[in-house]
Amino acid sequence: MLKKVSIVVFLTLVVFLAYLVGKASKSHNPDLVEVGPMIVADSVLTIAFGSCNRQDQSQAFWETIAANDLAAWLWLGDNIYADTDDRDRMAADYAELESAPEYRAFTEQVPTIYGTWDDHDYGSNDAGRDWPFKEVAKELMLDFLEVPASAEVRQREGVYQSYLIDNVRVILMDTRYFRDDVAPPVERGHRYGPNEDGDILGEAQWAWLDDELRNSEADAHIIASSIQVLPTDHGFEKWALFPKSRERLLALLAEVRPALPILLSGDRHLAEIMVDTVDGYPIYEVTSSGLTHSYESADEVNGKRISDLVGVKNFGLLHYKNTPQGLELLAEVRSVADNERLASLSLPGGTTNNARLDGLVHPNDSMQRQLKPCPDSPNCVSTQSIQEKKKREPIPFTGSAAEAKEKLKRVVGAMSRTELQKEEDNYLHYTFKTWPIPYIDDVEFLIDEEQQVIHYRSASRVGHSDLGVNSRRMKKVVDAYQAE
Repeated sequence: MLKKVSIVVFLTLVVFLAYLVGKASKSHNPDLVEVGPMIVADSVLTIAFGSCNRQDQSQAFWETIAANDLAAWLWLGDNIYADTDDRDRMAADYAELESAPEYRAFTEQVPTIYGTWDDHDYGSNDAGRDWPFKEVAKELMLDFLEVPASAEVRQREGVYQSYLIDNVRVILMDTRYFRDDVAPPVERGHRYGPNEDGDILGEAQWAWLDDELRNSEADAHIIASSIQVLPTDHGFEKWALFPKSRERLLALLAEVRPALPILLSGDRHLAEIMVDTVDGYPIYEVTSSGLTHSYESADEVNGKRISDLVGVKNFGLLHYKNTPQGLELLAEVRSVADNERLASLSLPGGTTNNARLDGLVHPNDSMQRQLKPCPDSPNCVSTQSIQEKKKREPIPFTGSAAEAKEKLKRVVGAMSRTELQKEEDNYLHYTFKTWPIPYIDDVEFLIDEEQQVIHYRSASRVGHSDLGVNSRRMKKVVDAYQAE
């Protein structure tokens, strides 16, 4: 009997060992995505924006967004997906987002957060003025955004707001609270048709918007709408479903001609850059959607589009830079996965690839400045993480960056089962093979000569918990570097 038990135990151990080896073999196929340069020039004001965030999905992308040295974040709607007329349930949905460690760290790092809503945080898909839960939804959204009780928006109907960031005027429109009903479709494949006499904003908000634009002394203007303004082709929610409202908004912008205007929108689970003209006056719009989910197979006609159609999860950036030509804007759509730039627009001028302005905003674009964020799983540590449990202190050094890199190569090269995979001016990527199971882990170093520190990231390629392996490894590296 004892012999049979021993055989069963032995076979179980063999199967388990085979499983571990199989997992280790998968770790030999890296899925590294290096986050591109994120440091912008010191004199650049950067505002980020995005929409469509399912609070029950991974929030790890906040670390990617935060790495762009932000002055502010703008929510463009569907900040949570509640779709309910139950106060407690909607409050719980907001609480779930607020309690996410990544979002909490983001709010601690980014000084200013403003926002408006769309339908899913309003409480009902594609709902308008007749939604009976809208006052409760308004209260909960403003509480989430920490809008003071004394703020004007708390005293009036709707959630439209205006703020000044540096000298950039941010106008957040409300396209839900006052919006008339959508009409049935008149074209095959469309969800809705045009409500020829319907309105989106309501007269009180129209008067407010007119005053905000005409009396502004700001150097630039952001006009945010939860739904798209310029497109006329697709059959989903958009301003073109209310043609009189769309015409009124564009005519107002063309008449007032506010300084350096840009329309922002979300909602569509895709991203694109567009332009339309009114009497020869160009009006530009950037759509960014969504943060946690997107229309990856997006392929639709949009006669206003001037960029690629982006189907991956994304966020937007607005970089304001004073140049000899005056204040200029570089607008970008970037991937939440790795901060890759997917589309861009420069204003004034309306070019989609402006190398001159890009060089002013990103002066060190050829040099990597940021490591990929740590995932949700605990098997990663990084000196650039905003997750408290994973954040480590960088390694200080004296002398030149070249000397620091050579010293680091000597230290790591002397360690067992290491292999240099990639080397650039300020970057080293090593693999470490664990023992006795041959897992492959990735260790990356960034040498910051200006700050005289070495940043690092150590992460497992597979699995969930590493039982502290990455943390202990990097402690050994740091101790060995400092001891040499």
